[in-house]
Amino acid sequence: MAQLILLGTGAAWSGPARENTYMLLRGAAINILIDVAGSPAQRLAQIGLGPHEIDSILLTHNHPDHIYGLPIFILNAWMAGRRKPLDIYGLPETLRAAQMMLKAIDTRAWPDFFKIKYHTLMVNPRAILALAEFEIEAMQSKHFVPTIALRLTNRVTGKCVAYSADTSPDEHIVQIARGADVLLHEATQLDESKEGHSSALEAGQAAAAADVKRLILIHVPPEVREQKWRRAAKQHFRGRVSVARDFDVIEF
Repeated sequence: MAQLILLGTGAAWSGPARENTYMLLRGAAINILIDVAGSPAQRLAQIGLGPHEIDSILLTHNHPDHIYGLPIFILNAWMAGRRKPLDIYGLPETLRAAQMMLKAIDTRAWPDFFKIKYHTLMVNPRAILALAEFEIEAMQSKHFVPTIALRLTNRVTGKCVAYSADTSPDEHIVQIARGADVLLHEATQLDESKEGHSSALEAGQAAAAADVKRLILIHVPPEVREQKWRRAAKQHFRGRVSVARDFDVIEF
């Protein structure tokens, strides 16, 4: 089965037990990082994977807590002997930010530096990628900067996981999560709305509207109290609710 491994689960202001939110989509024939925070090589080492073994990176948006790990990941992959090209996918604005970060560290000066291939996603209203055994759909969410929500489908099993990324309540999240086995939805607050983000209460509303089987709250703040966050989400959603923790594994 495919795995989605949560390498970090914290909000932009995170706590000591969590890195900022990013994850690894691991299949039989491909490894894809979804966003790049923290110290990716260190986190990947804990699950037995080297940075040179990542095939692609998919960036949801250009806020620092979702892309600041990219330069050190690139350095570590090069140090590990990577020579094959690396594919990076994202919205135009996100790719520009990634390119500027790597330009700042002057990767052109590194001997035998591997090629980076940038792939622009145009979500009007959605983009669809076929990568190995996965079909990945992207739609725009509602955030301060252009941001994409994702639907990850394992074409072998037919199961899928939806991920809201950072978002205010948005009909696009309901659309992309419709009938999903799992919805990973940000819950930066407990029950109060805040522009550009969602609460656990609102995540539960989205899960109910999308008729998903399971809801996992992610991108949570340092003061998160799991029982309170679950209880808020379950005011509207009757399915299984949990709060994500670093290194949780979702098989699908």
